[in-house]
Amino acid sequence: MGSNKKEVEEEKEDKKVIGYESIKYLTSDATKPVIFKALELMVKNLQENIAHMSEHYEYVQQIRDRLMEDISLKKRIYILASGRSAMVGQMLQTRLEHFGVESRFITNTRSVPRLKEGDTIIVISGSGTTPIVKAMLETYLIYNPFVIVLTSYVHSMIGRLGDVTIKLKGRTKSDLERRDLGLDSTLAPEGTAFEHAALAFLDGVVAELAVSLHKDEESLLNEHNQGL
Repeated sequence: MGSNKKEVEEEKEDKKVIGYESIKYLTSDATKPVIFKALELMVKNLQENIAHMSEHYEYVQQIRDRLMEDISLKKRIYILASGRSAMVGQMLQTRLEHFGVESRFITNTRSVPRLKEGDTIIVISGSGTTPIVKAMLETYLIYNPFVIVLTSYVHSMIGRLGDVTIKLKGRTKSDLERRDLGLDSTLAPEGTAFEHAALAFLDGVVAELAVSLHKDEESLLNEHNQGL
């Protein structure tokens, strides 16, 4: 028992050393500013997601077709997320409102209109295990909604609840292990790569919707709320 504890402590210490060395490298390497290294890492992750989406475009089409149907039938679209993923969801909500959609963000801090059978819920969870997101989603399943899930773990508890589940690279086991051994954890803290991928993917879906529904920027901005 004692030796196992010692091994765990040594492993933690090794990771600390790796982390310190990474920071020292970032501050001492003058060949390229850190901001560009971080941006390149983000772009690389997006490129990997583009390649992945190209191989599984049929799932993207399912989401586009479903949202087009919701928009044409003037149905409500609900968005469920927590933490930084919630901010990504709120940006999608704004875009959906530009299509004239009644879009609602589900949160535990305020009530939302009751779902009707067949309404759509878009769930954003990198880990697929966020307890508050899972609990709220399960509460709404009694209304038999159509569930779209964005996650890095398609076989997670939340991932398995989707009628359509999209895998976005950025939070997979191999990504986390790679970050433990290098600079990625500093340049893109846990969850960051997924959140960037989710935002880019959803903005891409919005572009698909705009083209398919023959919407230009002017018509979308007509639905934009003007601040004072």
